[in-house]
Amino acid sequence: MPKVKYREFVDTLRKASVFNSKVVAGVAGKGYSKLLLHNLRKRGEIIELIKGWYSFRKSPYLITIPLPESYIGLGSAAFIHGAWNTVASVNVLTTSAPRRLRTGERIIAGQKVIVRRISKKMYFGYELKYMEDAGGQIRVSDPEKTLIDMIYFNYPFRDEIFPELIKLCDKNKVKQYAELTSKKRVKSWKKIGAEVGRMFDNAA
Repeated sequence: MPKVKYREFVDTLRKASVFNSKVVAGVAGKGYSKLLLHNLRKRGEIIELIKGWYSFRKSPYLITIPLPESYIGLGSAAFIHGAWNTVASVNVLTTSAPRRLRTGERIIAGQKVIVRRISKKMYFGYELKYMEDAGGQIRVSDPEKTLIDMIYFNYPFRDEIFPELIKLCDKNKVKQYAELTSKKRVKSWKKIGAEVGRMFDNAA
């Protein structure tokens, strides 16, 4: 248990979605804050989202809060939108990697999280979705941007996901997103435009 004089402060942190080590150090002091955070993690009361950021809520989706330019995407977004019934890992797309954190796989709250870097040119097309385990709204790519991102990243499960995902997409919005990648000269913009054209222009 934390020192008696800090228990009220810890109770305040429990109510927050996320908090960082600087806030704890500002109240408990640099030395004791490290011990306090270590003990809370050891007891499984808090999880670490990225270096220096923690939460009492056991939700990997909260990683998007300390990353200002990030959203849940790809298969995870398809699952949230109801276009896929499988979610093997949580996919996070961010412009902050690798500056703020390393890309690749990690375990957060017992779930595999895959962090991928995305160009600032591709940072658009997300919406806020309420996630019960996160206790609030989280940035998630909308169905149309989820489709575009799957083409962009050559997502391995896209053929499995596309049939249901396309049903949720606004055809004109998908085309607008594809045109936007062309205007911005995003990497693979020709591939995105060609595939979107095959999906919608040739649809019966």
